[in-house]
Amino acid sequence: MKLASVCAIIILLLVSETSDAQTSYFDSLKQAKKVRYDSARKDYIQTWSDKFYIKPILTVRFLNLIIDDENRRANEIVYSPSSNNFFGFGLYAFDLGVELSFKLPQNEEETPKEIFGETESFDFQTNIYAKKWGADISFQRYSSMYMEDPASHYADWIPGDPYPIREDLALRYFQLNGFYLFNHERFSLRSPYVQADRQLKRQGSFLLSMFVSTFSFSADSTLIPESAKVLYPENEEFRMMRTTTLALLPGYTYTLTKNHFYVNASFSLGPGHLWIKYNRGDFEKEDIKFRPVLGLRGAIGYNGEKFFAGITTNAKIVSTKIDNLNVNSRSGNIKIFFGLRLQEFGVLKKELF
Repeated sequence: MKLASVCAIIILLLVSETSDAQTSYFDSLKQAKKVRYDSARKDYIQTWSDKFYIKPILTVRFLNLIIDDENRRANEIVYSPSSNNFFGFGLYAFDLGVELSFKLPQNEEETPKEIFGETESFDFQTNIYAKKWGADISFQRYSSMYMEDPASHYADWIPGDPYPIREDLALRYFQLNGFYLFNHERFSLRSPYVQADRQLKRQGSFLLSMFVSTFSFSADSTLIPESAKVLYPENEEFRMMRTTTLALLPGYTYTLTKNHFYVNASFSLGPGHLWIKYNRGDFEKEDIKFRPVLGLRGAIGYNGEKFFAGITTNAKIVSTKIDNLNVNSRSGNIKIFFGLRLQEFGVLKKELF
């Protein structure tokens, strides 16, 4: 009995030592992998681990409803918000970027309310950029839109007249888009879009995105102008739709850099599975479609040691088809910014994660 106890204790000790040795081995492999990864990145990407920044940002956010004829027999019908400009500040510290913006009042000189109406909106958008992956999250709610280019749809409209305003038109949009960068050892998407890094050499990367969205709109009466109804005999009373989209988007992104100046372009395109609900006259119909989903991203600017400035844009376009009627949602933002990079001090030197 005593011998069995001694053997059990010896076995437990051996197992414990083996487990500790395995843990130490895997930790060393993990550390060696991190060292190799950081070593490979430093030849292509400069980081500012001892600095933080603050930047004022002017943002134009948009959500448009676009209706057109598949056969291009008439100009497209575009409903847009009267104003959706934001001003705020961005802060990057603890390896984390945060932006806070507030909506600006409608510019009465450029878009007077008596001409363009007054859109009410709630618009939340955030773009996350990590070393290997990123994400775009949006929730937008708009009501009261105006129709662009009314001269193409109303023969009696002349410049200076009020634009056709649809106070009854409401749009809702939710988006979740996550993407993975394959060449993250040599390429940084954080450099052109959040200036957390600096791309030292021109480089690109394939990327793969998973995209989920829901877009819906409704109005009290048809959204098709009288002059265009003849083109859509089965959908002349078209006034509501809800589209849920699931898509896989392969793409490519590339950054050109010269000294501290840079230009980036990103393109993603893939098949989308769409669940559609819409009205045909007084009845509701449901359908399933496969349609392309397009993602675009672009940036240009200067990324220096002490200050940086630039412009970025990010947009998603989802297209739906009913008979010869194409219905597109266009969502995204344009940002103009100027930032100052400062040396970390006090609590800013601590690591959050």
